[in-house]
Amino acid sequence: MVYLILLAIVIFIVAKFAVAKNKQASKVTMEGGMRNKYRELIGILMSGDPRTRIFKETSDSISLGLSNSGGTTLFILTQTFGNVTVQWKVDNPVFGKHKMEWDFPEYGDQEMMAERIMNDLGKFQSNMMSAHGF
Repeated sequence: MVYLILLAIVIFIVAKFAVAKNKQASKVTMEGGMRNKYRELIGILMSGDPRTRIFKETSDSISLGLSNSGGTTLFILTQTFGNVTVQWKVDNPVFGKHKMEWDFPEYGDQEMMAERIMNDLGKFQSNMMSAHGF
């Protein structure tokens, strides 16, 4: 009997989450999709290198960056409940694999989001260069 109650609670929670996630995806779609909703942030993140491109876009995420013989650098923007999560992932043959993550209010100033990301990445890269003797 206890297992049935626990199963019912788990099913209820999963169903509630699925409904909320679907509602969120529909909201982003109504706002023009991830590419439109975060247009300014995406534009700033893509402006660093003309080879930057969008790799994948779904109803609640978009990934963009560079991939070549020098490694891969990705920014992944994911719409979460009331926020946007920005992940930076790099896989470089010289410096290895690294990642950073930021959460911002979904309707926050995208220029300020980009400024914080760029400042944090600048500090990270400066530390990496110092650590590798560059």
